[in-house]
Amino acid sequence: MMPVEESPCEVEVPMPRLPEFERPPNPKLVAQGWERRFMADGKRLKEYVDLYTSLGFEVHTETIQPEEIGPECGDCRLIICRQFVTLYTRKKL
Repeated sequence: MMPVEESPCEVEVPMPRLPEFERPPNPKLVAQGWERRFMADGKRLKEYVDLYTSLGFEVHTETIQPEEIGPECGDCRLIICRQFVTLYTRKKL
């Protein structure tokens, strides 16, 4: 496959966007320099924290609230709220 810039046809590059089930980052945390990474299974949280810490990041987690979960995930709402967290990172100051 050719790189876009070498393509003989004009190629429209789509703008990246969050999947419908992803919530936007917490604006208060973003203002403090935190970057939302992903929702993580609490069982593997230590693994993610260790990884980002070893890469020189601070790590912050937030519990997921039921209202943050879209209707397509409604059947799993209880499990998601109990087992998952949203992981944020920022470079150590």
